[in-house]
Amino acid sequence: MNLSPKEQTIEAIIFNVIEETGIDPRVDSRKREYVFGRAVVYDILRKHLRMSLTDIAKVFNKNHATVLHSLNQLPYLMKYDHDLQYTYNNIINNWLENVENYVPILDSDLKNRIKFLVNQNKNLNLEVSTLKTQIKHYTGKYERFYKLVADIEHRTGDRFSAFERKVNTFLNGL
Repeated sequence: MNLSPKEQTIEAIIFNVIEETGIDPRVDSRKREYVFGRAVVYDILRKHLRMSLTDIAKVFNKNHATVLHSLNQLPYLMKYDHDLQYTYNNIINNWLENVENYVPILDSDLKNRIKFLVNQNKNLNLEVSTLKTQIKHYTGKYERFYKLVADIEHRTGDRFSAFERKVNTFLNGL
């Protein structure tokens, strides 16, 4: 049976998990070790092969929501069980050291990724300019307020200083 390079890479990742954990993540079980094994494979497929949730779900005959839930739970599993963190690190390191983990990318896929990144960059630049405008708006309000406080303090004496410090603290937090 001839497998495509992508399928070979997926099988290599699964084999790596089997070697490290001693369990097959393709087994449909809710036991913790199987859930963890699948989550690690999902994580590698998502982060390193940039597969969609739907494509990952098809590999394991699951739903994309199941894959998403598993990916969201993986950090918590590792946070409270340091053995799982150690196992995860070993799997990732072993897989990344493997020279055969290269997956060729089609030119059309590469162009689509570049377009996506360019659009994302434009959106981020627009967001930055909006935030700069908001900062100028708050800075302008702060300067007007400071002049008002200075005028009131001149009229009332030092009683207004405590209030000024509280407002300055609040405005500096913005």
